[in-house]
Amino acid sequence: MDHGKITSFQVSLLMYSVILATGFITIPGISAHYAMNDFWLAPIVAIAAGGIVLAISIKLHRLYPDKNLIQYSERIIGKVPGKILGLIYCQFFVFTGGIVCREYAEFVTGNFLFKTPMFCLVILMVLLAAFAVRGGVELVVRSTLLLTPLFILPLFFLLLLIPDFEISNILPFMSHGMIPVIQGSLAPISWYSEFLIIAFFLPSVIDKNKTVKYSILSLLAVSASLTYVCLVSLFVLGSDTADKVYPVLTAFRYISRADFFENLEALLLAMWVVGNFIKIAAVYYAAVLSFTSCFNLKDYKPFVFPIGMLIVIHCFWDFPSFFKLSGFLHSTGLFHLSTFMLVIPILLLIIALCRKQWSKLIT
Repeated sequence: MDHGKITSFQVSLLMYSVILATGFITIPGISAHYAMNDFWLAPIVAIAAGGIVLAISIKLHRLYPDKNLIQYSERIIGKVPGKILGLIYCQFFVFTGGIVCREYAEFVTGNFLFKTPMFCLVILMVLLAAFAVRGGVELVVRSTLLLTPLFILPLFFLLLLIPDFEISNILPFMSHGMIPVIQGSLAPISWYSEFLIIAFFLPSVIDKNKTVKYSILSLLAVSASLTYVCLVSLFVLGSDTADKVYPVLTAFRYISRADFFENLEALLLAMWVVGNFIKIAAVYYAAVLSFTSCFNLKDYKPFVFPIGMLIVIHCFWDFPSFFKLSGFLHSTGLFHLSTFMLVIPILLLIIALCRKQWSKLIT
């Protein structure tokens, strides 16, 4: 198993990049489809889901220190059911890794590298992530520390669009009631639920007393960033946001200042590549640990490349076209992610607390 050591701040920075990597470019369009001009409220409404997932992850970690999600699942629901759940989670993370890889490749080939084979982009990204995962938790986290500034910086260039903002696009406020906003928040909820990945990194944290503080800061930073991106999309594109697959890309193409700040889509591409590398590496790491923890293996490194091959297979096998991927992300995918990263952890915590209470009663 991985014996690397990391800090709470490093984990919080990792989770910020993991959630925002694909969320900032897809959530505005998905949420606007349901919530119309109130879609900017969706990340704020959905923040409760992220708080619940973080609270569950931290509470389970405190109940079972030095154990990851799969290891304490065996303690909670039994050895055999726990191993079955571990294999299911391994498959889930492999599947999720395939989704992220396909999102990454579709965006790059569809908007920038038109003639580049998608397979080449996916292989290179998974190979790069594989080397990071083989290097251990410290390499994954330190890569995040190095790359996160490059990931955040392009968002500030959206402020160049302030002279083009149509603030009136935010009106009428809540004209359709709260139901459309709740429907639009399903996308952010599924993204926020990815905070569960922190359960595979908490056993390596050395300053556990700071975990809660930095986790809350990470959650607030994610919510603020998504709200900011949604507001920029709303002020620039208005009701057309719902018709755009990548609203943020369209907003970047509007930037033109002093005949110097133009054609800044390259910055968005750099942000997309860096963010997806971090996210793929984190999901990849979770998939590998799920598999090795399930079989109590001492060394996870021999299984890194085989699991990487499975991620590549899922990337193309599960989604033969962009329309299939888009349909999944707009419907089934929202409930798929929430089930594994929100509902099941809640059930595990309830069972764990019941078992703890029962053990007190019989002793």
